[in-house]
Amino acid sequence: MENGVTDRLWDKAVQEFIAACRQEKLSDIALTNEGLDNGQQLAVSATYLSRKGRSVPVGFRWTAAESGLAAEIYVGKAKAPAGLELDGLFRLALRAGLRMERRHVAFALLAVTDIHSTADGVRGRLELEYLKTLAGEGSVTQARDLTLQTLNDLAYLYGSRSAYGTP
Repeated sequence: MENGVTDRLWDKAVQEFIAACRQEKLSDIALTNEGLDNGQQLAVSATYLSRKGRSVPVGFRWTAAESGLAAEIYVGKAKAPAGLELDGLFRLALRAGLRMERRHVAFALLAVTDIHSTADGVRGRLELEYLKTLAGEGSVTQARDLTLQTLNDLAYLYGSRSAYGTP
């Protein structure tokens, strides 16, 4: 089991995910499976560290809408659809009360979106490697759990952490 998964960790896509997690303004990056659509939707949450030392939650999540699932990004309590251009991200930062840091918040939101897209690409390949080695009942859910754990471990190892969790 270890050989195939370990080889997969050196793929270009996994290295891009690791590079996306190395953001100086983001800390405590966590990936979860949303309960919508049988738990197949990947969500990303992180903490933005402001210049004044404030920790603001940012992330990418899925919500149920009338027309189906909708992706959204959020900063604090302010939220917007995920497909915003850069000027829309500036407005989202303004709604979150971070007027002086709107540029940094916009780039942090772009980083969260980048983490989500690279993690979503890596997730399928890692699940396949885990499924190859796991056989039997419950192997699909076990492969999903192991994949999510691997992605969270990589985000923890290569991302920054807030002062609360570091010694």
